[in-house]
Amino acid sequence: MNRRTLLLTLILLVPAGALAQSGQGGQSGQPGHLGLYTPREDAAAVGAARAAAVKAAAAAPRIAERYGLAPLAELGEAAVAAPDRIEKMRTWNEGHHRPLHDGFERPLPAPRQVELSAGLVAASAVAEHAGGLAIQSAFDKLAWGGMVRVANAFRLRLHLSGVKLPAGARLWVSGGGETVGPFGRELIGPDGGLWTPSIAGGEAAVDVELPAAALAGEARFGFTLDKVLELFDLGTVDTTPALDGLVCNLDASCYTASDFPAIDSARHAVAIIYFNDSGEGGQCTGQLLNSSMLGAPYMLTANHCISTPAGAASLEAFWDYYTPSCNASPPNQGTLPRSNGATLLATGVADPQSDFTLMLLNNIPAGRSFLGWDADPGATAGGTLLYRLSHPMGLPQDFVITSSDSTTEECSGVPRPLFLYSDQVKGGTFGGSSGSAAMLANGEVVAQLYGGCGSNDDCSPLQFTVDGAFATSFLTLQQFLQPGGGSGPCKPDKFTLCLMGKRFRVQVSWTNQFDGSSGSGLVIPSTDSTGFFYFTDPSNYELIVKILDFSPVIKVFYGELTDLQFTITITDTSNGTVKTYQNTAGDCGAIDENAFTAAAAAAAPAAKAIEKRGTCAPSSSTLCLLDRRFAVQVSWMNQFDGSSGTGNQRSLSDESGLFTFTDPTDVELVMKMVDFGDRTAFFYGALSDLEYDITVHDTIGGTTKTYHNPAGTFCGGLDNTAFPP
Repeated sequence: MNRRTLLLTLILLVPAGALAQSGQGGQSGQPGHLGLYTPREDAAAVGAARAAAVKAAAAAPRIAERYGLAPLAELGEAAVAAPDRIEKMRTWNEGHHRPLHDGFERPLPAPRQVELSAGLVAASAVAEHAGGLAIQSAFDKLAWGGMVRVANAFRLRLHLSGVKLPAGARLWVSGGGETVGPFGRELIGPDGGLWTPSIAGGEAAVDVELPAAALAGEARFGFTLDKVLELFDLGTVDTTPALDGLVCNLDASCYTASDFPAIDSARHAVAIIYFNDSGEGGQCTGQLLNSSMLGAPYMLTANHCISTPAGAASLEAFWDYYTPSCNASPPNQGTLPRSNGATLLATGVADPQSDFTLMLLNNIPAGRSFLGWDADPGATAGGTLLYRLSHPMGLPQDFVITSSDSTTEECSGVPRPLFLYSDQVKGGTFGGSSGSAAMLANGEVVAQLYGGCGSNDDCSPLQFTVDGAFATSFLTLQQFLQPGGGSGPCKPDKFTLCLMGKRFRVQVSWTNQFDGSSGSGLVIPSTDSTGFFYFTDPSNYELIVKILDFSPVIKVFYGELTDLQFTITITDTSNGTVKTYQNTAGDCGAIDENAFTAAAAAAAPAAKAIEKRGTCAPSSSTLCLLDRRFAVQVSWMNQFDGSSGTGNQRSLSDESGLFTFTDPTDVELVMKMVDFGDRTAFFYGALSDLEYDITVHDTIGGTTKTYHNPAGTFCGGLDNTAFPP
């Protein structure tokens, strides 16, 4: 049989999904099937989320702008200084190579090494350093800012190498009327480098701020600012096909539920994604997938888009990039919600798998939907209509319909049943569509587009669409999307806490019911039995989890320092048992007295305390919070043996700390103080049912409050108006 030559004109990857009319995720009785999940949010919540993002960006020090700094490095216009790189990009895209390229790295003439320590501004509140400016900001925080200029650039990303920053460090990037941040260590890649979010225009200013607590002693932090990733508007670069030649490109905003029943929900699951592709700027399409861990931001795209941990770490996803009405002008990307950074979970090349990549995003903005999927090969019988939303050539969402074809000849290297073939019905696909999902009419994802064959004309009905079958991808992805058992010892990462000799895998997903944002909890390990999770700010501890062996059972303890919605998922990797825990009444936490069957566990040494600054005098029994304004002490009594004593503290951040009673590896209480501007709130979470008193003294206002826990009670609490601002 003659095999048609595969033309790499299109690159799409598809997760298989289903849309539930109720808006709630759910699993059918059919294996390998999960419905769409759409958190219920109103416009006010989404608006509040965006207002909060604006407020966070407004907190940027903006040192370059405030002090009128000259650029620490200047690069000439790419058309003059790097015409060979533009020609390389044009040739790549013209040859239908994968993925679509929309930019390239440019090294700075002289890398700038930024070293940050308390002594940097010891003699003055302002000091020139590394071509930028270091300043002593509020509450003894140290901030540094600098700016890079690239003549006539469209968009820029800055690269920091050798990044060493403390917990609680915050960064911002600004330019062209955009300010993005704060962000932090979560964007550091496996090589120790960090790509900032992108900003518009030819000037990119970066600010970094270190918390006062990190500057104690001789601690030194810093990074090297060494290159930029210059991104181009492909409509202004000589690439093929030209944007005005995409005659079958169909604006998705011209279509409604009568054309694609799931379109209203699906469009909020799809993002245009940008990343670093071995020194080149890459652009594809990705989408959120639902999982049994509701709300966890899993994104599926193509292996030929992102296939390495470094590529995932460089991810930038823009959401809701579609025109406000049919064929209207597209929105400015700088005004759209975005996500930055991800962890690579699984990836597979075309042979013998189906060109897929699954990532876990650091967080996502409000207003998202999570596509369901169907891994049944029978779901795509011949003649089944398939629907797509994608971003060809960097354009707003494009609409495509194809019809599955079980009779056309196979293309070389992509055999059935690993790949699904379909005929064009409406629209076409182009470079940049890579990673987008092929869906059934109800929104279930069933394949991921790999390429096209049969014709060089992307709009020709003679060109067949080739997708990797999700039924094949699911063999690898099930462990994440629909886990049914253990998959070996726990492997720790920034989203996964491993306890009791790596036997237990602990993960957290969260949703902010006040603004609709959601994400996965990020881990701060402590001991072999205990660990913490934060949601967005690494200095703001939200949950603490402890697992202890009380043979013949293993008990799970968790304490809450949050009133946000969360799900804790704990997997016993020795036998596949999975248990989940969610918010408890009163934001207390809980004990599961019979969680798992006992096994031995080895304890790790406790982390060292972190010295804090302020007016409170820290000691082994006194925890100082919020610039030493608050002094916290604990007294306890064991109702089982009559012993009593004073809690021993360990500082976690300027806002958070914990107490142990007798065993320094056995965390009993965790607490935090949060300044909300109009009030200061006190949260405490319990991993103990002993009797205790927590005393909090305001060293500025003179007020003292005591929180009593009766013997046998396991709760914790939230005093939302504990102290005045």
